[in-house]
Amino acid sequence: MLRKRVLIAHPYVHPSGGGNAVAAWAIEALCKEFDVTLATLGPVDCSAVNRSFGTSLRAGEFAVEVAPRSYQIALRALPTPGALLQVCCTMRWAQELDSRAHFDVLLGTQNELDFGRPGLQYVHYPWVFLPRPKGEYRWYHRIPGLLTAYRGICQSVAHISNEGMRRNLSLANSGFVADRIRQVHGTGSVILHPPVPGEFPNIPWESRRTAAVAVGRMHGVKRWEMAVAIVDQVRRRGVDFGLTLISHADDPGYGKRIAALAESRPWFRILSNVTRAQLVEEIAHHRYGIHTMEDEHFGIAVAEILRAGAIPFVHNSGGPVEIVGGRPELCFNSVREAAGKIAAVLASPPLQQELHQFAQNRRDCFSAENFCRGLRNLVGNFEEYRLAS
Repeated sequence: MLRKRVLIAHPYVHPSGGGNAVAAWAIEALCKEFDVTLATLGPVDCSAVNRSFGTSLRAGEFAVEVAPRSYQIALRALPTPGALLQVCCTMRWAQELDSRAHFDVLLGTQNELDFGRPGLQYVHYPWVFLPRPKGEYRWYHRIPGLLTAYRGICQSVAHISNEGMRRNLSLANSGFVADRIRQVHGTGSVILHPPVPGEFPNIPWESRRTAAVAVGRMHGVKRWEMAVAIVDQVRRRGVDFGLTLISHADDPGYGKRIAALAESRPWFRILSNVTRAQLVEEIAHHRYGIHTMEDEHFGIAVAEILRAGAIPFVHNSGGPVEIVGGRPELCFNSVREAAGKIAAVLASPPLQQELHQFAQNRRDCFSAENFCRGLRNLVGNFEEYRLAS
């Protein structure tokens, strides 16, 4: 029996970033059962990707079709990196490849695409949706008319239409994003949580630090100063409570401001440039987690905290609320509310054990195995899912 031929479209499979992790695990999930070709804008370093994401990709298990030089020239014409133009160039390249070989299933792993015919699209946050999240805006986005003109150029490059995107079966990374897709496209989605790889050690509760861990890039959109303020207020209640921030450089100026907060707070640790093994070990040695970003699309850091058996406290918005099962004890809207809820859990050993067990029971919902199984099923039965949607 001939194996289905699958074309995966993704701009660059680099060894960092949640979208790239999804692309890497999509290849991993499909290349054993299907003939997989990757349409991309640059080469793939399988060893680096495997070290970062826990995949086991090998050259030769899937084909890599890198877009020709003319695409690189078009991308370099912009004075600053344009994520949407990268997506649209990848889309155009995938269309070209499909016109030559006509693949059985087309899959995009970086938001909506228009292949010219129905396919699958994994949506982290719909790029058509306006207004954009605050964290995406840069100074040049505030120039009147510039964003509209840029989007028009990108759409013309990719021969894209809203109708073409609506033909696809959308895979949403969370219920929050599925709602955004419904608002902007008027279509339903299949929710497929992104993969959180790795085995987290089962550290006994009594051996864990009475502290919260926070994970994410060093950028103002993450609002780490709010996490510090929350722990400050918990400590004012007479509780010995600490905070560990595991981060990587993004905004140097913001990083200096957060580092200054740590200088006057011996209970506040900042860890940078840790390996995946160190990250897993560090999270698993904490009892709690804090995530302060507003309207996070999914919140893979929250899923990592939960998979480690720690109790995550999250801002009451976006995908993290879904990760913690909507439990009101774990969701907050303000510094004061968060501090009160953390203090209440710290004062109640029975509630700690209940929430710890709750986290343990939900850990497999966000595993890499669960993602791979779900994606193989969707690709293998694509026509049935599309007709039913």
